[in-house]
Amino acid sequence: MTRADRLALVRSAYDVVAESYAHLLPDASFEGPADRGMIDAFAACVLERNGGSVVDAGCGAGRMTRLLSTMGVDISGIDVSAGMIEVARRTYPGLSFDVAELGALPHADKELGGVFAWYSIIHLAPVDLPRVFAEFFRVLAPGGYVLISFQVGEGSRHITRAYGHDVSMDAQLFPQAAVIADLANAGFKILAQMSREPGPREKSAQAVLLAQRPLNGQPPEG
Repeated sequence: MTRADRLALVRSAYDVVAESYAHLLPDASFEGPADRGMIDAFAACVLERNGGSVVDAGCGAGRMTRLLSTMGVDISGIDVSAGMIEVARRTYPGLSFDVAELGALPHADKELGGVFAWYSIIHLAPVDLPRVFAEFFRVLAPGGYVLISFQVGEGSRHITRAYGHDVSMDAQLFPQAAVIADLANAGFKILAQMSREPGPREKSAQAVLLAQRPLNGQPPEG
C-alpha cells in the first residue's frame, strides 16, 4: 500500500467517526498522570523560553488543542480529516484549525516554538517517520520542542471498527528505540522519555518523548 493510499484510508475513517469521536472523547480527562506529566513538561518548556506558537499536529476534534490553550500555550491545530477539523472549529471557535497532513505542515521554516503530536504518528508506516520528523524539525525554531506519543511494539493491526462505525485503516506500533533513533537522525536532542504499561482500555504499552531542536541545530544533510 502506498503512502497516499494509507493517507486516504485514515482521512476517510476519521471523517466517518468525527462526531462520535468528539462525543466519546470530549476532553483531556482520559490522559493518566504520567501522560499529563509529560504534557505539563512540554508546555512548561515552551512557555519558559517564550517559545512562540505551537501546532497540535494531528489534532483530531481539538480536545488536546484546547487543553494546551488553557495552559497558556499559543496553539493551533491541523488534521488530515476535514470532518475532524469541522467538529474542532465548531466546538472551539476561539482556536484556529486547518486541514493538513503531518508531512506538509502549513508553516514557514523555523516559525514555531513547539510541535505537539499526541498519538498522531500511529497511522504512519515506519518508513514515513524520517520524513515527518524532518518536517517537524523544519518548522521549529532553534530551541523549539516536540512532544510525541505512540503505542509501543512491533507491527501493525488493521482496524475495522472504531467509535461505533465500520472503518478500514491500520494502526502502527513502534519500538521506542526506533522512534528515538529517527528523531535523533532528524537532528533532535531527546530531553525526556516516559513509557508505561497499558491502561484498562489500552492494548499496548505507551510511550511519550520530549525532544528539542538544538539552538545551533541544522537539518542533517541528505
